Amino acid sequence: MTQGQAIVGFRQDRIGARLICMLNVMRLSRKFGVPGRYLWLSQPDGPYPELVDPRDFLASEFVAAHIDIVAHAPERSGLRNLPAAAPGMNGAGFARTLAEGQRYECDAMSEIVRFMDESEAEAAEGLRAAAAELALSPRLTRALARARRILAGVGGGQPLAIHVRRGDILDGDPWSYSSWASKYVPDEFFRAFVADREGPVIAFSDTPAAVGHLRRGDPRILPVNELLDHGRLSAAERDLLELLLMAGCAEVGAPSHSAFSRAAAMIGHCRIVALPGALPADAQLENHDALLDRVIAQPDSFFAPGDLAQSVSYAARYAASCGRGTELVDALAGRLDLLERFPFLYRELALLAWLAGRRRQARELAQRGLAVPSMRNRDKPQCRQVLLVTGGRGGDADGSGGGLDAGFLDMLFAGRAAEGPIMPGLAHRLMREGAAAGRALGFAPELLAVHAQPDPVRGKGRILPLWVLRIDWSEFVRDPGPQREMLLWPDLWRKLEPFGERLAGIEAGLAKGGNPVLDDKDAAWLGFCASVLRLHGRLNRAFAILHWPDAARPGRMLTRKRLADACFAAGNRKAGWRWLDAALETAPDQPLLRLSAALRAVEGQDRARAEAHLRAAEAVWPDLRLTETLHRALRRQMRAGAPADAAADVACAG
Repeated sequence: MTQGQAIVGFRQDRIGARLICMLNVMRLSRKFGVPGRYLWLSQPDGPYPELVDPRDFLASEFVAAHIDIVAHAPERSGLRNLPAAAPGMNGAGFARTLAEGQRYECDAMSEIVRFMDESEAEAAEGLRAAAAELALSPRLTRALARARRILAGVGGGQPLAIHVRRGDILDGDPWSYSSWASKYVPDEFFRAFVADREGPVIAFSDTPAAVGHLRRGDPRILPVNELLDHGRLSAAERDLLELLLMAGCAEVGAPSHSAFSRAAAMIGHCRIVALPGALPADAQLENHDALLDRVIAQPDSFFAPGDLAQSVSYAARYAASCGRGTELVDALAGRLDLLERFPFLYRELALLAWLAGRRRQARELAQRGLAVPSMRNRDKPQCRQVLLVTGGRGGDADGSGGGLDAGFLDMLFAGRAAEGPIMPGLAHRLMREGAAAGRALGFAPELLAVHAQPDPVRGKGRILPLWVLRIDWSEFVRDPGPQREMLLWPDLWRKLEPFGERLAGIEAGLAKGGNPVLDDKDAAWLGFCASVLRLHGRLNRAFAILHWPDAARPGRMLTRKRLADACFAAGNRKAGWRWLDAALETAPDQPLLRLSAALRAVEGQDRARAEAHLRAAEAVWPDLRLTETLHRALRRQMRAGAPADAAADVACAG
């Protein structure tokens, strides 16, 4: 199904995420004049049987024009992830890669994919133009018109909406085994949103009974099932009609990562009020406090056990920030029935116990959590982090006991293993101490004071944002999600902000042919800025900066490695290898440099060269689990036959 398509869209979740992904494919394929299709997963025995056939609710002509129905997830290993790549390239660069034969897969679920030279307004307008082509089946067209007539009769002006996401997060397997704080909002925050506004409020929910529990008889809150004849509609038909009704509301109080409500905002013009973060500060504080009190003292007051469990994620973060973590741990640590049914709670309590200084209890909770068969992989890393910093068995990615520095490096680059409050604090500590991890990263001590921040969770000590350490080794970040995060949070301007005036002055001098005096501290921060520019696609600026310190301070491993990265980013593999080999001559025993060389060899389908560098890395640091982690990933990439980068126009002289 992917053959002949320049852009392929695919999501496995509910209709909101699927629509956003499909509209992105439609917009971009039209803008660049290339073929694109959305692959609609049809699984009668899967988690969403109501989504088997999109022709049940979309006009068959529309489906034929834009959608292919597939029974299995398609093979996408040879496709580049578009949401991860787009922020680092401009539209001309994207068009060039398409012309060179590169093909892309899109899995955007809650954002408009746009390039760095596209404005938000331009991209949004293009997506709405694609949404205007959505064509409903005749029956749904009539049902939508009827719902709008009923709503108009209620009066009170343009309605508001709340999106009360519950459903499988409450009790569905495996979804309820993990926490979904970005998709789930406790009742307290919905009530605060409604109380601060006037007019009718349509409550959209996949669990109507939960709306009854939330509204407490408030006549302003109108369940959407009073507008639609749910008895005559399938689940997918209801979802689509509700999406279009929500798009006509003025504001939508919703979870921060609700694909459903964001799809409504993209299709219409409703404004998303992300809860609880968009509430006034006093309302956030008041309702967090009320929620924590309810979790501790009234656990039976929640709609369902899953409602209590999901609410604990909010309560735990607040408890940590206000010094009440021990209260929450004491209230829940003995609730084995709840912890075993919702194993992510072990992660929450282990972190709270660690933050409170209860190292032994933190280790025990983390170990018990990792032993629960139903604990999801996404929740295990923070338990492993607790074990890593408390000396417990199993702190490394596989429990092999590779040591604090090795465990830190493996988690730093391995998917989402570094999420949570532990790793940034550990990063600051290891870089401050000049530990083995810092030496392997080539981290310049001069950068620590620039980027260190107060610890927002513990209220004491300092943290180091992890992107600062990843920037020079971004090729190790293999997961599309963290790849996007490196580009977007913080953005290019904020990454360079600490050096703004000095960088502008030096770039101006270099542009005029000058040769400013350079000391070691200058080389450290300038090289860092060049890596930031390279990551964000500003290759000409990166080259101009890097060639200067290489000439003034020759033989620096990291400068040569940065030049290699810029050449590989430009598509000039020959020059990239020349610089990378030069860096290896300078530091043959640098394990991360060896791993970088192995990765570049795999990109060129040079198996022998890749294996040689992997063996060298293992010989230098046998306990570094990152070597085996990358080895597995690179073996998969070799089997998939990853193509070498095409040549580009940027000069990589050296």
